[in-house]
Amino acid sequence: MFDRQVGLVGFPLGEADYGSAWCDADLDDRVLLITLDELNTGWVGEDRHVLPGLETIPPGPFLALILEHVDRSRLNGFDLVRLLQARERQVSHLQAGSAGDVFEIAHAVPGTADSEADRLFEPSEFAADELRPALNITRSAAESRLSLAFDLCERLPRVWDMLSAGLIDLARARVIADGTAHLEWDEARLVAETVAERGPRLTTGQLAAWIRRLCVESDPEQAEKRRDRALEDRKLWIEPTVDGTAHLHLYDIDIVDARAIGKRVNAHMISIRKHGDTRSHDQLRADIAVDLLLGSDPTNGGRGLLDIRVDLATLAGMDDKAAEIPGIGPVIADIARKFADRHPKADWQATVCDQNGDVIDVVTTSRRPTRQLSRLVHADQPVCSFPGCRTPARDCDYDHLLPASQQGPTSRRNGGPKCRHDHVLKDNGWKHHRVRGRDHWTSPFGHNYTTEKPP
Repeated sequence: MFDRQVGLVGFPLGEADYGSAWCDADLDDRVLLITLDELNTGWVGEDRHVLPGLETIPPGPFLALILEHVDRSRLNGFDLVRLLQARERQVSHLQAGSAGDVFEIAHAVPGTADSEADRLFEPSEFAADELRPALNITRSAAESRLSLAFDLCERLPRVWDMLSAGLIDLARARVIADGTAHLEWDEARLVAETVAERGPRLTTGQLAAWIRRLCVESDPEQAEKRRDRALEDRKLWIEPTVDGTAHLHLYDIDIVDARAIGKRVNAHMISIRKHGDTRSHDQLRADIAVDLLLGSDPTNGGRGLLDIRVDLATLAGMDDKAAEIPGIGPVIADIARKFADRHPKADWQATVCDQNGDVIDVVTTSRRPTRQLSRLVHADQPVCSFPGCRTPARDCDYDHLLPASQQGPTSRRNGGPKCRHDHVLKDNGWKHHRVRGRDHWTSPFGHNYTTEKPP
C-alpha cells in the first residue's frame, strides 16, 4: 500500500476539506498531494488550528500517517489535547486489531512458513502457549489476552467494533467483557448494545457501575443468587510483603457492611484530624481499622450516615430495580428494602427517585438530621460534580458557584459537591458553571467537558 513515493500524504483530488476525504475512497485510490513538510508548516497557521477536522478522521492508515509526522512543538495546549485524543483512537484501533490477531492465531492450523492459511473449527487448546514466547509474556497474561480476544471477537462483536472505531479504549472493553461474563450471550450482547451510546463518555468506574445495574435489573432473582453464592466465599486473607509488612484483604463481604465500615473509619479519621493529628488520610484509615479490629476504639466517633438511592416502586416492593449506594454502585433491591432493618444502629437516608431518576423525596432516620440544604444538594448531586469523579457528595466540600466573598448565596442552585482535589481546580485554571442543572467545566487549554448524569 505504501510502495509509492514515500513521504507523501494524499486524499481525493479536489477535496478541500480533507476531514471528510476518507469517507468514500480507499487510501490506494487517493491522489498524493500533500507533502510531509506541509503537515508541519502549511497546516499550522496563525489563524487556524492544526489539522481542521482531525476529530472526524477515523483510525486507520491515513490517521496513523498524520499522527506520525505532526510536530508537537508547534502546537498549543488546546491542539495537543486534540492530538492526544486522536492518537488514543488510533491506539484503540490497533488494540482491536491485536485482539483479532490473537483470535485468528487460536484457530490457525499448525504448520510451517509455507503452509496454507487454513483454520480450525475449534480453537487450539494450546493457543496461549504460542503467545507466551512470541510476546514474551507469562502464561497467565497469555491466557488473559486469549480470553479477552474471544470475548471481543466472538461473544461481544459490538464491543470489538467500538474498540476498532476508537470509540472506547481497551480498559472500557475489558469492563464490558468482565461485567457481562456471567450472562448468556444474548443477554451480554443486549447489555453491550445498551451501553454503546453513552459508554464512550463514561469512566471505567461509571461504566462498571452501570453494567452492574443492568445485570441486576435484567434478572433480579439471578443477581440475588450470585450475591448469595459470593457471600458464601467470603474470606479474610493476610498477604505478607517483601518489606516486612502485610496486606489485609476482606473478600466478598456484604456491600452494605463494607460501606458502613468505610463510614465509621472516616468518621473516626475526621474526629482525630480535628485534634491536630499529622498522619495522612490513608495512614489514619489504616491505623483506625487496625485499632477497631483489635478492639481499641480510637475515638468516640459518631454513628455515621448510610446513604442509598432507590426508586419509589422498588422501595414499595412493587419492582426490583437496582438501588445505588453513592461511591459504591448498584445493589439488589432486597438490600434497599431491608437497609434499615439490617443496620438498626446506623443513621440512614433514602433518596427516592421517579422512573426518570429525578429526586422525589429524601427520607432520613437520623436523630440529628443533616441540614435541609445539604440533603437537597446531596440528593440532587450524589457525587462530585467533576466529569467522571465518583467521590460521594457527603465526602465532598460544598462549593459556591458565585463565591461567598462576592455575595454568593448558600443555596441549592449556587453550589454543589466537589471533592477536595477537584475543588482546588477552580483556583488552578479550571472554570466551572452550571446550566439547567448540568455541570460544565473548561480546562486550562480551553476544552469544554460536561458531567454526565449517572446512567
